[in-house]
Amino acid sequence: MPRVFLSYARADEEVATRVREKLAGERDIEIRQDRLFLEGGIGFWKQITDAIDSVEFLILVATPAALASGMVQKEWRYARLQGVCVYPVKGAPDSALNFPEMPFWMRKKHFFDLEKEWPTFLGHLRKGCDRWHLPFMAPDLPERFVPRPNEFGALKKLLLKGDAPVAITTALTGAGGFGKTTLAAALCRDEEIIENFDDGILWVTLGRTPDVLRELITAYAAVTGERPAFAGVEDAAYQLRQKLEDRNCLLVVDDVWNADHLRPFLRGRESVARLFTTRNAGIAADTASVDVDQMRESEAIAMLPDLEQGAAQALARKLGEWPIALELAAAMIVRICGQDAEGLGPGVRPRTAHARRPLCSCLERRGDAKRQAGRVHVCRQHAQGVGPRVGPRTDHAEPQ
Repeated sequence: MPRVFLSYARADEEVATRVREKLAGERDIEIRQDRLFLEGGIGFWKQITDAIDSVEFLILVATPAALASGMVQKEWRYARLQGVCVYPVKGAPDSALNFPEMPFWMRKKHFFDLEKEWPTFLGHLRKGCDRWHLPFMAPDLPERFVPRPNEFGALKKLLLKGDAPVAITTALTGAGGFGKTTLAAALCRDEEIIENFDDGILWVTLGRTPDVLRELITAYAAVTGERPAFAGVEDAAYQLRQKLEDRNCLLVVDDVWNADHLRPFLRGRESVARLFTTRNAGIAADTASVDVDQMRESEAIAMLPDLEQGAAQALARKLGEWPIALELAAAMIVRICGQDAEGLGPGVRPRTAHARRPLCSCLERRGDAKRQAGRVHVCRQHAQGVGPRVGPRTDHAEPQ
């Protein structure tokens, strides 16, 4: 028995009632819930998500009001993330529906005219939903995330052309610790990117000695919900390629050290755009690429919000506007002061300026931190109890 959720704008109650009554006339169609059935005193959004979780189909009554409704947008986005099939039905004439302004995924959908296509519509419901898991695998942004609009804008421009995605292989290049991974993660959270790559965003991380088969299986599982026992890398790469046929996805491959490790993720049709991060410019030689270098001064200062402007500027310069060093320095300053960053107010600034002095003098003794890819030297002299010193890395997989 097909289970459906009816999604519509409050202004369209009359139109929604007609659709509801037609569905109710079919004994084998079960309307699990729409707004008519929501209970008072219980979390509104929780009731909606519970209802969507229990159905195969979300029937979207498409009208100008529904397409502009923030709540209706949340409903269809949540449904797609859960693998629920979204079927738009016309609640207004074509002339009133602004198709070019719809999300890219919706423009590709068939909008059912229930007055003319009722038997066809029922046939699709009774056939069942061919569930497609909509993956979103991007990591969270760091707590002290600082936007980098120049690099971000250049990267986004490469991946989008007008309102449509461009299926290209793009690279973020630069030394370790300059923020490639963070920039890629920020891009994945951009609303326009999410809407344009409407079949999902996949993310795998390689590193110097990756388990390529495991990462291929992780991507496959995100798309299908299954983890088969593949014969090897070639088999897994082929099966992932098959599942991504005609899908409009963005696949991010983070921290690529070796071109051979990257190749299995580049196979497949051009409907999938690929973005990879690497410190090896040679791997990116045949791709459109954006170089990620040190931060601009204003961006670096923003990484040190607990310091006064002049102090932050001086420290940022000593650290070469290097994001990972700035992040470590900011954390060290907070710990020296013995307070959480959120608790630091204007009255604490003299203390943070005092905390900066031993750090800067230590940097002077050790030399400029700029471009020391693979090493971060942060002193703790005169700051006992700050915590373990961050010294040379031995795992060769420092943040990007």
